[in-house]
Amino acid sequence: MDLKKWRNELASVLNGICGEIAVGDAVVDWVDIVIEQTGGSGKCPPHAHTWYEFNYVLSGRMQTRFIDQDVMVHAGEFFLIPPGMTHAHDYSREDPHEGICLRWRFRPSPGEVDTADDSFLGRLGRLKDWPPGAYRDNDGIRSLLLQFFAEAESGRSPFYLRLLLVQLLEVLSGVTVRHASVATEPVQARDALLRKVEVYLEDFRGDRLNVEALAASLHMSYGHLSRLYKQKTGRTLIEEMNRIRLAKACELLLQPSLLIKEVAEQAGFPDIYYFSKAFKKKYGISPLTYRKQQACLAK
Repeated sequence: MDLKKWRNELASVLNGICGEIAVGDAVVDWVDIVIEQTGGSGKCPPHAHTWYEFNYVLSGRMQTRFIDQDVMVHAGEFFLIPPGMTHAHDYSREDPHEGICLRWRFRPSPGEVDTADDSFLGRLGRLKDWPPGAYRDNDGIRSLLLQFFAEAESGRSPFYLRLLLVQLLEVLSGVTVRHASVATEPVQARDALLRKVEVYLEDFRGDRLNVEALAASLHMSYGHLSRLYKQKTGRTLIEEMNRIRLAKACELLLQPSLLIKEVAEQAGFPDIYYFSKAFKKKYGISPLTYRKQQACLAK
């Protein structure tokens, strides 16, 4: 396995594989095939897209946030992001990851109206409800991916290579939670205190967070609550509030009819200047640049 070689030499081949293939009652459109090698730290801010995205970590690790759940994905694990699911990534300089990223869409074949659950299109449809999390590879996915790249290197036709990728979709459609271990606790099983704090913060929409009222609602002093929260999460309550506001802002920025000022107001920031500064500090780009990037990805 030589990821660097494959990345350098197979770029044009992988681009040629991207395209549509008809399989039974479905048409699969392969959007992108990427060999990922991150050599340093970095962030990919919260976003969503119109295609499915599959990520397999071959070495190292990466942190991904699914809606409100942080997940550390290690070597030999994978995750799937259905269309519309908000997510973000953090890359570690200490343990950079190498992996494979696949993106695709699918639709019914021409003339298909009713779809049986056991048809190929019906099985693909199960993926839209894929639970967020990191899954241990117990189904030979790594071997299938490495076979795909070895066959691509040997000069196999794009049609044959697309069929290999279709095998991957067949495997994924059969994977369930009982077949793979989720790398982090489900949201429902998280610390009860943290959940209460998160519910309060997510419901809060004022310009100024009343942390004393939050502490009082939990029958403890603010100092005690602040220390407990910091011990359990490594973040302060104010940092968590800003994280929630910024995540909300990322969703609002996908609505082109909203002005940046309106996004700041609806996300709970006191003014556009504070919002822009906080957004750029967190994601490294301005809110306007983020909106433009997401508009390009959606095309």
